[in-house]
Amino acid sequence: MIYHLVPELEQFCTNRGGALAKNVANIMRFDEFRVVVCPASDGSWGFGPDRIVLIPELLPYGKIKGRRFLPAWIKGPFFRRVFRPLLSRLQRGDFVWCHNQPYIAAALEEPISAEGAKLIYHAHDPYAPHTAREALKSFTPIARIFVSEALRQRYLKLFPDWKNTYAIHNGADERLFYPLPAGATRSNPVPVILYVGRLQAEKGVHILLDAIRILHERNVRVLCKLVGSHFSGGSKANSYIRALHRSSPPNVEFVGYRAATEIAQEYRAADVFCCPSIWQEAFGNVNIEAMACGIPVVASRVGGIPEIAAEGGILLVEPESAVALADALQKLVEDKALRSKMGAEGLASFRRRFTWAVVVKQYREIAERWT
Repeated sequence: MIYHLVPELEQFCTNRGGALAKNVANIMRFDEFRVVVCPASDGSWGFGPDRIVLIPELLPYGKIKGRRFLPAWIKGPFFRRVFRPLLSRLQRGDFVWCHNQPYIAAALEEPISAEGAKLIYHAHDPYAPHTAREALKSFTPIARIFVSEALRQRYLKLFPDWKNTYAIHNGADERLFYPLPAGATRSNPVPVILYVGRLQAEKGVHILLDAIRILHERNVRVLCKLVGSHFSGGSKANSYIRALHRSSPPNVEFVGYRAATEIAQEYRAADVFCCPSIWQEAFGNVNIEAMACGIPVVASRVGGIPEIAAEGGILLVEPESAVALADALQKLVEDKALRSKMGAEGLASFRRRFTWAVVVKQYREIAERWT
């Protein structure tokens, strides 16, 4: 059995769950011997109680401000106690697959090993090497997996002695993210540029608005739709979002938070997708979701995004340049044939490289090396 540990605030729910919980749900579709370990679940992913181990104490723990800085002598006994529902189930040969939780991995390594099970650590976060360096040095899993080669190299710069490290990209659910039917056309009065994600400065939303303003000044007719809120699951506007509203050009629409099914419809209705991130995105799931829906992408050349773009479907631009972003968007907006060509290239790349069937096969290959 393989037990997937998701972060302390990741509820295993279709609408309120975060990206990692969604990833684990998709992994579980392909393997009946995979179980999620999470703080809460509403059953909306369709898995029975035999596929879910609940650790409810993680929710209040996850809301403690400064919890990362609690000393190990407090966190270790706490995690070993609250994870008893998992530890009591472990058998020799099982795997515990820990996503993004170095403190939990460090605390549970010894009891996992005592049961004859094996620990795998899966990193999705580019911040962790700096904020949790001591915890990351304090355990030795059988394998360390990273969502991109860029992220793997980022960790190895700090921990050059690490062995058994692998880069495996994320996937997207092709049952949800798929293109318009053959022969169908979009009926947008003007081309729609879509953004999906958190409305945070590191995501470069303000750069996108500056680019849209440039297009407006150039008399390039577009509508930019922003889908998202400050935090996954919806949240109140903060000072950054209020500033975006104040500085927004007239051809921008704030859609707000949407559930996954609605987001998929937004992708299919759009003409171009834009990912203007200015931080080192570990991967960037939104890019492959857009590719799965058959629309071209303009994205920043940061983190793992160039790896996604390696086989077409994405125009890469340098981050934090509104002019470069506007130029790339204008190129696609004014060339319908190019949009069609790039959309087809992106869809083909997605089907070759980023379906969950392809990704899970790589996960299995890692686990089988230690079976």
